[in-house]
Amino acid sequence: MQGLVDLHVHSYHSDGSDSPAELARGLEGASVVALTDHDSLAGLGEFAAALPGTVRVVEGVELSLRWPERGTFHLLVYGAGMAGSPLREILERQRAARAARNRALLERASGMGIDLPEQEVLAAAGVESFEGKSVGRPHFARVLLDRGYVSSLQEAFDRFLAKGMPLYLEGSELDPSEALGTARDLGMVPVIAHPLSLELGHGLAGMLRDLKRAGLAGVECYYGAYAEPAREELAAITAGLGLIATGGSDFHGSFKPDLALRTGYGDLDVPLGCGLRLADAVANG
Repeated sequence: MQGLVDLHVHSYHSDGSDSPAELARGLEGASVVALTDHDSLAGLGEFAAALPGTVRVVEGVELSLRWPERGTFHLLVYGAGMAGSPLREILERQRAARAARNRALLERASGMGIDLPEQEVLAAAGVESFEGKSVGRPHFARVLLDRGYVSSLQEAFDRFLAKGMPLYLEGSELDPSEALGTARDLGMVPVIAHPLSLELGHGLAGMLRDLKRAGLAGVECYYGAYAEPAREELAAITAGLGLIATGGSDFHGSFKPDLALRTGYGDLDVPLGCGLRLADAVANG
C-alpha cells in the first residue's frame, strides 16, 4: 500500500496552509507520520490528538542551518517530549534570527522598488508580528504573487527568494555542528532534510560521513520532489554509512499546491521499514 509513511509535513504554525488537525485527517490510514514545522513545536499536541491510535506519531521540527556553500542545509530533528525539552532555547534563537531576516528582506525589497507591505506578509502567514510564528519565504512569495510581481509561487522563488536571488537572506545563525551536538546530547534523532539541496554533487557521501561523526543519525532519502533514481542512490549511500533512511512529502498545503501528503507528486512511497526504524530510534532515545 502506497503512502504509509510521511515524516516531513508543515502546518500553519510555520509555512504550511493547513492546521495540524487538517493534516492529521489527510494522514489517516498511514502507519508512521511526523509534523515537522520550521522552528516550532506549537502544533505537535493538536496533531497527535487528531490521529487515531493506529498511527504511530513521531514528534519533529525542521531547522534551517547556516550553510556558507551554494546550497542550503535543513535539519529534521525527531524526538519525544520535545515541547518540554531544552531544544526550545535553540528554537527561540531561530525565531529571533528569522524575524530579523524578514525585516531585512522587506528593506531590501523596498530598495529594489518592490512594494511588500509588512501587514500583507503577516496576513499571508496569519499572524500579527514576525515574532508570532515562523514566517517564511512562502508567505513573501504569496504577496509577490498577489501584487502581480510574479505569475506563480514557484516564479517568486526562482526570481527573488531562492538562494542566490535578490531577496534571499540567511535566516539562521545556527551551524550544523551545534545543531547536531545539541540533538545528540538531548537523545534526539537528527536527520538531514532533502540532502541534494546541499549541492555537493559527488562530495555528498563524504560530507554525510563527516556529519555522522558530528551526530547525524539519518538522511531523508525518499523525498517528495526527488526522482526515483535519486531516492535509490541516496538510500544506497545512507545504508553504506549505517545511517537511517527516512522520507516525506514536505507538504505545505496551498503553498505547494501540486504536492500531496504521503504520495508527493504521485510517485512517493516511503518504505514502511524506514518509518518504523526512525520511530524505534526516537523511542530508544
